Amino acid sequence: MTSQSPVGGARFTRRKFLKATGGAVACTVMSIPGLGRAARPGAADIGTNASSVPGVASQRIDGMAKVMGEKVYARDFNARDMPGWPQQQWHAMYLRALTTEQAFEGLDLGTLAPQARPTRVVLGNELSGTLRAPKLLFNRDLMLQERIAQERARAPRAKSEGSVGSFDLPSDMTFDLIVLPGNVPNYLGQAVALLLFDNLAGFRAAKLAIEFNDAAYQVYGSGKEDGPPLGSAFSPQTTYVKYGDDFSYAKADPDTYMDQVPAYQDKIRTTLASDPALIRQPFQTDMQAMDPMFMEPEAGLVWIETDTGTMNIVLGTQSPDGDISNILSMYDSADAPIHLKAVNLTSCYPGGGFGGRDGSPFSLMLALAGTYSNGSPVRLAYDRFEQFRVGLKRHGAKLSGELAADSNMKLQAVQMTLTFDGGGERNLSPYVASLGALCAGGSYAIPMADIYAEALHTENVTGGSQRGFGGPQAFFAFETALDDLAAARGWDPAELRAANLLEEGGTTVVGGPVEQSLRLGEMLKFAQRQPLWNDRDAIRQDYAARGLIYGTGIAISLQAYGTSGDGMVASVLLERDGSLTVQSDAVDMGNGSATTLGVTIGPILGANAARVDMGCYTLFDQTGLTTQDPDGVRWANPNWTAKSVGSSSACLTGLHQVHTVQQTANALFQGSILAAAAQIWGVASLPPSDVVWRDGTLGRRSVGGGELSLQTLADEIYASGLPNGALGHAYFQNSWAAADFPTPGGLLPLQLDGLSFYQPSGGNPVQVPRQGTVGPDKASSRYARYVWAPCINVVGLTVNTSTGAVQIENVLSVLNAGHIHVPQLVSGQSQGGVAMAISYTLLEDMPTGMAGPADGMWNLNRYHVARAQDVPVLDGYEPGQRGQQLFTLEPSQGSAPVGRGIAEAVMCSIPPAISNALRDATGKRFTSLPITPAKILEGLGQ
Repeated sequence: MTSQSPVGGARFTRRKFLKATGGAVACTVMSIPGLGRAARPGAADIGTNASSVPGVASQRIDGMAKVMGEKVYARDFNARDMPGWPQQQWHAMYLRALTTEQAFEGLDLGTLAPQARPTRVVLGNELSGTLRAPKLLFNRDLMLQERIAQERARAPRAKSEGSVGSFDLPSDMTFDLIVLPGNVPNYLGQAVALLLFDNLAGFRAAKLAIEFNDAAYQVYGSGKEDGPPLGSAFSPQTTYVKYGDDFSYAKADPDTYMDQVPAYQDKIRTTLASDPALIRQPFQTDMQAMDPMFMEPEAGLVWIETDTGTMNIVLGTQSPDGDISNILSMYDSADAPIHLKAVNLTSCYPGGGFGGRDGSPFSLMLALAGTYSNGSPVRLAYDRFEQFRVGLKRHGAKLSGELAADSNMKLQAVQMTLTFDGGGERNLSPYVASLGALCAGGSYAIPMADIYAEALHTENVTGGSQRGFGGPQAFFAFETALDDLAAARGWDPAELRAANLLEEGGTTVVGGPVEQSLRLGEMLKFAQRQPLWNDRDAIRQDYAARGLIYGTGIAISLQAYGTSGDGMVASVLLERDGSLTVQSDAVDMGNGSATTLGVTIGPILGANAARVDMGCYTLFDQTGLTTQDPDGVRWANPNWTAKSVGSSSACLTGLHQVHTVQQTANALFQGSILAAAAQIWGVASLPPSDVVWRDGTLGRRSVGGGELSLQTLADEIYASGLPNGALGHAYFQNSWAAADFPTPGGLLPLQLDGLSFYQPSGGNPVQVPRQGTVGPDKASSRYARYVWAPCINVVGLTVNTSTGAVQIENVLSVLNAGHIHVPQLVSGQSQGGVAMAISYTLLEDMPTGMAGPADGMWNLNRYHVARAQDVPVLDGYEPGQRGQQLFTLEPSQGSAPVGRGIAEAVMCSIPPAISNALRDATGKRFTSLPITPAKILEGLGQ
């Protein structure tokens, strides 16, 4: 894949559609201007000449642009870079709450020098109700949304019956964006004022004066409380109780599940108490919050054309559709200062995402700033201090519970309570807690489970969905407890795991069936044979001879990928020049999605895509599908789908996005390209089995000669009016929705629930009526998750008992990634996962409250992340050297070429493996992350 230089000045990709949000709003998504196709995120050039083998990538699609410093991130741009924008821009600064114990009364800016005085100051009492506290939609997980709806329905009945419990279910709730004067802030870092400057010099002077000294400019006193009390749990909370095959979340009646839970919790306690021979292993772990550490702190531009009611935004976002919907909700009221008629989003690379930008309040703060700039563009750009102060964090958590096993090493029960620090706003915290509860069963078959998970409203920085989404917290607790159980009984820790592995056909702690081949037993046997584990006693003696204390630890994770219902949309276009374009609603967050999607169509269409256009949030509205089901007929409605699209995550490419793009490419191939080839060759019909791609040309298997290039096929398609592109929507919930679609190439069965064709004459695509739709059954919505990425990690480390310093010597990862589309990307994600895990296990120390980044004075001088010296960098294992090994399973013979989302899989089992290795080395257990030298010295009694 090669980069190309900009040609002919600025380029744009525009798609308009009508969006119903209290009225018709025209939205446009645009790519960054002035960049070559390989350099801009909107339409990146793969360069098929550089990778002539269809399906093979020669380099990252975005690599050259990023390493050469081209403008790809939102913070790279100013208003003068945007064609058609006013050249002079304003600059925005938010002041942040310093306490949750006193009311914010106002500002005192009298001591600011004249040149540092803001042009405009906006306080919370100047905002309309919806502008100050817009209703936010977090429709990420259909299972949780269904639970919210069920509990809302139960609330009136429960109250009338005198039931005890909370039914406050704010599925679309947020706190004030800017604190009302006289109110106590809901959390540290909540905005108390917006300062706007009409020139850069004034902004810089004010920032120099206020940053690190903002207490001098804010006034606090007594006032009224606002919002739920600190320490209350965000709704809904998660309870998973499983009692053998008799009762589970997946199998119980949704309307009565919670009513039956107490009785089965009693049965679990009674069953365990009746067998005094059972071995009980209690555990208690905790970990601090953690920053996602973006390459680029959040930044953006906004310009509102007041005369036309058009908002223009330049933003790097993980979920463009969700951000735009939430921004529109800010202006969807009679008292809104501006009534939007159009929204134009220029989508940039996020500069790191992985959950930290999923539901980020930044987009709302940016949109708000544009309202008060007198029609001028506004730039809002956090520096690293501000990003630490207010950027979404991975949740701190406390976990406790107990494992129970019999004398034959068979696990009988897990009891676990997971308490997540949700921080100041609800955000996605209940979703994270829910997935953490599912991961509380680890990778094992367990007959009984009693699991409760909650996320609390605290004064701390808001928790987000990044770096594991609840899995790391749960796996760390379970895997360290498992090693303690093995040590207490003198069992081999690997053999204890082997005796309890979850297999295809088993059930999870929610009672959902495992219908995917996990191959955990095969993976574990392989790991046990590797020198890092098999020779661990000899390695320990070798290090001891050098005066070093060495330990080895093993851990397994079974991280789910996707949500409990995923919608994806993509288009594949055959351009007039015979090149191919892929468009996707997904966002490439640095995980290589664009690269993968560009090459995954190669075997189907004979060439890799020349362009990959990511973040196309307008595509779904062109499908003709709807998520509204007022009659409750679901798949019987030919235009219904369970979910439109969701926010991107780093793990959705391998299965979800690839599937959608491939099915859409297949629709274009069989529905149009084969029809064009049949016309050229003068045959009535042409089944796919009769043709083959050879060196980029289409030929017939049984007839020599007459090969057709994509250019020749494009000429026929454009001349005869056959479809030149396909737009496909897919939905996955335990299985893919599937239907038959009538096409110019015949009736085509596809694992899509929506198909439209683009015509050479242009315009919106024409929807193809689907027939015989078969969708996932409704019962599967209770399974929580359906697809898994198993990983086993072995870690060898040394400990300096004088300083408490830990050095990771070697890491072995055995990963089931399914079919690997781009091996280099899997390797890169594995290396990144190892580095991230080492970093937050040993280094990333983030205290809560004003002792942490909420004070606005934290940067990388205080928040330490792993550097090259902290990570083994040698590729492979050599005795006495520091290295990493990654082994990926070959797909099972005869299995479909289906990938797995593995972005977090490797990372999740590294921390417990490190803790287990420390126990092996020192005989002491460390279960509070990060495991700092001070904690190690304290544990060793020094």
